[in-house]
Amino acid sequence: MRLLLLCCILLQSTLLFAQNPLELQSIILPSHLTENADSIIRDEQITVHIPDQRTLEYEIYRVVTVMNKRGVSDIDAYAGYDKNSRIKKLEAVIYDKSGSEIKKFKKNDFKDVSAVSGGTLFSDSRVKFLEYTPVSYPFTVVFTSSWVSNDTAFIPFWYPNDTYQSSTAKSTYTLTYAPDFVLKHKILNPNEQIVINKSPGKIEVSVKNYKAYVPEAYSPGFKKIVPKVIFALNKFHLSGVDGTAEDWASYGKWIDEYLLKGTRDLSPETKNEIRNLVAGETSKIEKARKIYEYVQEKTRYISVQIGIGGWKPMLASEVDALGYGDCKALTNYTKSLLEVAEIPSYYTILYAGDDKMDIQPDFVSMQGNHAILSIPDGEDYVWLECTSQDIPFGFIGDFTDDRDVVIITPEGGKIVHTDIYDYSKNTQYLKGICKITPEGTLEATVTIQSKGIQYNDRYFLENQIDSDQKKHYYNFWRHINNMKIDSIALENNRRDVVMNEKITFSADNYASFAGEEMLISLNAVNRYTNIPKRYKERDLELYIDRGFVDEDEVSVTVPDIYTLQDSFENIHLESEFGMYDLTFERLDDTHVKYTRKFSMYDGTFSKEKYKSFRSFIRKIVRYDDQKIVLTKI
Repeated sequence: MRLLLLCCILLQSTLLFAQNPLELQSIILPSHLTENADSIIRDEQITVHIPDQRTLEYEIYRVVTVMNKRGVSDIDAYAGYDKNSRIKKLEAVIYDKSGSEIKKFKKNDFKDVSAVSGGTLFSDSRVKFLEYTPVSYPFTVVFTSSWVSNDTAFIPFWYPNDTYQSSTAKSTYTLTYAPDFVLKHKILNPNEQIVINKSPGKIEVSVKNYKAYVPEAYSPGFKKIVPKVIFALNKFHLSGVDGTAEDWASYGKWIDEYLLKGTRDLSPETKNEIRNLVAGETSKIEKARKIYEYVQEKTRYISVQIGIGGWKPMLASEVDALGYGDCKALTNYTKSLLEVAEIPSYYTILYAGDDKMDIQPDFVSMQGNHAILSIPDGEDYVWLECTSQDIPFGFIGDFTDDRDVVIITPEGGKIVHTDIYDYSKNTQYLKGICKITPEGTLEATVTIQSKGIQYNDRYFLENQIDSDQKKHYYNFWRHINNMKIDSIALENNRRDVVMNEKITFSADNYASFAGEEMLISLNAVNRYTNIPKRYKERDLELYIDRGFVDEDEVSVTVPDIYTLQDSFENIHLESEFGMYDLTFERLDDTHVKYTRKFSMYDGTFSKEKYKSFRSFIRKIVRYDDQKIVLTKI
């Protein structure tokens, strides 16, 4: 959804615009806007007014043409409200492709639902949104909304479009504010099409004829591509509390004073339980490990959208009594328990998600959508994800790795960087024993050991039911037809952060026959099959988010009524994107062992290098699938 920030539910105000029906015809749209577009923002006018520290007024007028079913989600006709905000106006009018009105929606016609997920325990945040089922395409929606809020901590940001395959003819964002305020702004992913004009008490951002982006394989996430302008006041208001964000130190002190102070209350009984839990341990880290595992066993995650703008944690005593909390509450609770054991730790705010996103270090403001805990350990930190009952102590995986975060220390806020899982740490070691029967059936026993991000991709299997585990392996070996899994044994070593798997399976008709010859693919158990899409002209950079290392050692036995070919070709490929080695060792007339190592390097490369990257992957796919011919004796 456009302009939706995690801890700031929308609010909206009033606009009237005369509309020429001819301008709403979708049959007159120019080709530079319709090319690759599922939707087109024809006209967007956003006005934000901040007359004082405790008032934010917002108005929007948007005309969106939806070209097909995929573009329906781009309408974004909604408005949120809560105890600190109210909707003043909400209206939508639907037009067909010739510009004739189909239907009009007033405020009470919009569907009203909770603004947070079904996992939320309780919340006063709600959203009204347009629910419309199209009868034909294309069609156009004219959306008008306005709201007012008492909070100024989160000023709606601006970007030209918010998804792939959506173009924008014209968008203007105008922000006016009291002249004695200090307003900051920053443009992320700058683009020469973006125009910014500033004057005392006013800033205007605009764009025209912004083309639709098409998603491309191995490209940065959309948030790293699209320009975005963010805004913040050095003094703001958040649900009854005035705040300041002049620098990270003062910001951190405000967080500690108004959001965290007084929340770490624990009963004497709980304190004694924690002291007994760590008694006898001399290592700070081992004490912390025991406390972290105590939290995992005692609590569960559930979203709780209450407190100051959804940012103030529940009391530690409430979490202790109830056994649940959201990311803020569980992080704060863990910190409270660590304090009992005299272990310092820092409440940490960040943007979480698979697509890495930094807290902007040079833009002091309310940022982030998640909270974790950091324990100082010399020059480094031990990071704790407090919402998971399964993730190992000190392991954060791809949800919060490799990004700038702000830690709340006794001296105030401080920007630091979370753990980076270098490609060499993201390992998978596979050993296989494969046998081909005279009938062409494959019988295999495979053991897999995973670490780093590859561990992150597999540790969840431990707690899945049998059918879901099998589904995972059928997908992993989807290149093998007629596969039947016989057994699965899993061991999740949380202390060393290692996942061990042992799978036995068979596959009828794995081999093919031609007269007296049998044809088999030697590499059955770890084959790279995904050739990146070919582009005549690529628009986006080549982006490999997380690299890895796969190492395989597999022995293959063929029926003794067949003979192996005399020699095998060893392969070595090396490029700036990675390295691939495949070597063979003939053990006897019916046994061959092959070793395979494939390293993929992470990094960002120019779009001109995509062709050579694709060539590198194509060769690997070909070598992984190479077949051998067995001749009947």
